[in-house]
Amino acid sequence: MKLWMGAAIALCLASAANAQATHDSRAPVDMAGDESEVITSQCKTIWRGNVEVLQDTSRLRAAQVTVYNKRKSPAQAGANSGCGEVDRMEAEGQVFFVTPTQTVRGDHAVYDYDADTIVVTGDVVALQGKDVARGERMTIKVATNDVRMESGAKSRGKPGRVRAVLYPNEDKKPASAKP
Repeated sequence: MKLWMGAAIALCLASAANAQATHDSRAPVDMAGDESEVITSQCKTIWRGNVEVLQDTSRLRAAQVTVYNKRKSPAQAGANSGCGEVDRMEAEGQVFFVTPTQTVRGDHAVYDYDADTIVVTGDVVALQGKDVARGERMTIKVATNDVRMESGAKSRGKPGRVRAVLYPNEDKKPASAKP
């Protein structure tokens, strides 16, 4: 397996974990799936079939995870692969991202490394303790932890709505971190 793939995944998970105090971005990344394919000519690695990515206390589960790397210039590449740093990571098919305090579920997720942004789409459900928020698209700016939840679906000719149930005086520890 190419070394750049492991480094790319570690960078994605470290940022996606939102630099939580309990998360160690230097911890090893453990990836498992039914199959893995490295396509060096396209600078991407595809993991398929019940994919699970673990790092420290964070877990990502999806049907498929694809890691895209930037192309190096010919001068940078030399005799090595023409693939460099991670560009983005995409997860699809019942995507779950679980930390000790939060769980997010959607149909598709993209982590853009340069923008340091995670976008989760498709029947998004976010849980923190007993609090629940639902929408069609959730955008997280990792560095600032700014979150925007949107709804684009229409029902009976009316625009969709974002919905949340909040428990203001409740402890925010998760009831259960199992998706």
